[in-house]
Formats: sequence, structure tokens, C-alpha cells
Amino acid sequence: MNAADLLTQLVNFRTDQREAEQAAFLARLLESWGARVRLQEVAPDRPNLIATFDGRDATRSVMFEAHGDTVGGDAPFVASIRDGRLYGRGSCDTKGSMTAMLMGIREVLERDGGVPVTLHFVSTCDEELGAAGAHALMAVGFRADWALVGEPTGLQIVYAHKGAVRVTIRTSGIAAHSSTPERGVNAIYTMRALLERLERWQPTVRHPVLGAPTLSVGTIHGGSQVNVVPASCEIEVDRRLVPGESVEAAVAEMLGEWKAETEVTAFYPPLDGDLNGAAAEAMKSACRKVLGRAEFVVAPYASDAGVFQAAGIPSLLFGPGDAAQAHSRDEFIELDQITRAAQVYAAALGAS
Repeated sequence: MNAADLLTQLVNFRTDQREAEQAAFLARLLESWGARVRLQEVAPDRPNLIATFDGRDATRSVMFEAHGDTVGGDAPFVASIRDGRLYGRGSCDTKGSMTAMLMGIREVLERDGGVPVTLHFVSTCDEELGAAGAHALMAVGFRADWALVGEPTGLQIVYAHKGAVRVTIRTSGIAAHSSTPERGVNAIYTMRALLERLERWQPTVRHPVLGAPTLSVGTIHGGSQVNVVPASCEIEVDRRLVPGESVEAAVAEMLGEWKAETEVTAFYPPLDGDLNGAAAEAMKSACRKVLGRAEFVVAPYASDAGVFQAAGIPSLLFGPGDAAQAHSRDEFIELDQITRAAQVYAAALGAS
């Protein structure tokens, strides 16, 4: 099985709402390569897959992780290949990285007859809407010496990225007949005033490499029907965090003196990686060997890597593909980047 064949099979699994079938496929594949595989059920039909290859040095361990889910949308869930590119939902984010990791692992197994240190290949569930799989994996005490997280980084090494907290904010009113609105309290009007505050929001902190945090109101819902003064209104806010910020402080800063009901629905910790740690040294060596260069960069988005690092696992991001293609209607990945990424993953494992 070559990289294009494997990626085709992965893209053809629809994983925007469930990963069970893909996880079962990966379990069979990795068991055939000699791994011990277990599934951690996080939600119905939404498992984490953990495949462990025992290393010659059992005192050290590495995790290669690529989330198994994709966003939804109108990109096809069937792979097609044209002009050296594989198109389809998830091809770039992040099944291309998953494919490259698997091909790199197979290269080391076939070449060396095993892995130098204990290797955990992990595919988490539900990364796109809250990193539920990564949080669940850390909650049961899973650990490794360091982690390499597959995301479309254009074969650059991402050592720092922003985090994210997603908050639902609700305002309350008093319902009344729309012909006598003075008898009620309009929750939408109350929310309007809060929205004006959020639109004027300005960050008070700035990270030296990641810059300032950001805020975006993504959804709004209010009222029950047109002839009733609305008794409730809610918005969803995406607040990007920089290292050093806490969720509590970020939410408090958004609201100021406003009194409103809030619910944190998702949290991705920021990533602030160690450029002198074991992961960075392994990736620096691997990238220079394969690509002739090792570029360390930062990113504005969030990922599972922040969750792992917050739990004590030093983490970096690396993978094939351009993040500009992620979540797009014509999502694709260059197949030659998968080949080079696989070589880097193999070299990083050898250097660990």
C-alpha cells in the first residue's frame, strides 16, 4: 500500500461526526504491523485509537498524533487524484499528516525490524469542535516523553500557537405580547448592548511572538417567535488566547461589569514549545537530513498539541499540506509533500 492508496482509504471514511469505522480500519492495519492497539470510547462512535510499538529502549517514549475527525461542509468525502494532488475532505486537515506518519512508521519497522524507543501512534476524536479526544486521553493519565502532532504546517515546525476558549453568553428578559412590548424586557436589546462592548474590545496583553489575542462573535440566537418579546438571547464567542492567559481572566475581561450567564464549551490551551528540548532537537536533525533545512515557526490556530503540553508532554506540530487548504471547499494536498513528511517522521523517530 502506497501513500496515495492509504490516504484515499482514509479520506473515504466520513469522519465529521464519528470516527468509529476509520478507527477500526486503523486498528486492523496497526495490529498487522505488530502494535498493541486499544480504543478509548470518548462518546458513542467517537473513540481515540492508541497503538503502541514496544521500543528497544523501553525507558523512553514518543507519541505521534493526528486527529481522526474532519470538519463538515461541502467538500466531497470521496478522494480523487489530479495533477499530483489528492482532493477530498480531510486530505489536508489532517489525514495527509496521518498518512505520512503511518508511512514513516512502516519505513522504520521494515528497515530496522522495530522502533528505537516506545512509540505511541494516536488518533484522537473530535478535535475540531473542542479537542474532546485529547482532553479525554490526558484525563486517563496517558503520557509520553514528547509528542509530534500532525497538522498541515507546510513541512515547517510549529513550536508555538494560540489557544482558544469558546464561550456561550446568555442574556435574559421577560416575555410579553409584541403589541405591548413595554410589559416585557427584550433580551435581544440587552444582548445588542453587550455586542457593542465586544465589538469595541481591545486586547490588553501581547505575546512577543504570537502577538495579541483576538475575539470573534460567531453565532447569535434569540427569541421564540416574532410576536413575542424575547425572554432569552445567546451568542457564541471564540476568544483566542496567548500563553500566560487564563480562561477565567479572558472571560472576565470580555464581560467587564456586565452580568450575564456564561458557559465555556471548548478550551484549547496555547502552545509555547521548548526550542531546546528533545522534540526540537529530534525534529531539527530530521528536517535538516531530509529537507536540508529546519524552520521553526508559530501559528495563529489551536491544536491538540496545546492540550498535551498543558498535561506535561512537550509537543511540536509538523506535517505536509498548506493550512490555507484546511476546511476549504476544494481541500487538497500535494502527494509529494506526504512522501517528504513521511521521511521526516521516520528520521525523527530514529533520532529520538
